[in-house]
Amino acid sequence: MADSKDLKKIEKTLGKISQQQEEILTRLDRLETGSVSGESMSQDALVAFLDQFRAGEALGEASLGAWIEVSDVACVKGGLRTIQQREGMHARLLEARLKELGATPTFEIPEAVYEQTMKSAGDPDKPDPEKVADFVKQFPDVDAAIQPILDIADKLDHDAETQFMLRTIAQDERSTLEFLQDACQLLNG
Repeated sequence: MADSKDLKKIEKTLGKISQQQEEILTRLDRLETGSVSGESMSQDALVAFLDQFRAGEALGEASLGAWIEVSDVACVKGGLRTIQQREGMHARLLEARLKELGATPTFEIPEAVYEQTMKSAGDPDKPDPEKVADFVKQFPDVDAAIQPILDIADKLDHDAETQFMLRTIAQDERSTLEFLQDACQLLNG
């Protein structure tokens, strides 16, 4: 028969086994949900984010093309050409990544939003200084504007490829916003 000392040892051992089992189950759950460092993002949520981001970047490319066509300020036009190329590249990178993740890009910008964006960007009666100022008003804080992209990237420790693609896209977006702020200052004082 076991004495109280032996029972305490058994209890202690069972406690350790139970704790280890909980840790193993937590690790398995993190592997199944794609989380290695705590907070994570489900695969479905990631695909939805990437798909919507892709559609937005494609709209950015198209609307910048419309703006370039009516722009009459050389410094703005030159910057917009660079930004347009980056937006298109982002859309293509995001689409390729979606496909690599086994998803099919399906999200479409609502037609009313698409039409309004294209109309506004391509409006020949709205001068570049006003368009730049309107854009800057939408995104006055560069860090706050790119933070949602970085927040998603922070949740992707299990997917370094997507994580760092998003981080470099965020750098491009920072460059875009900084250019537009500089252009706004130059054109509007």
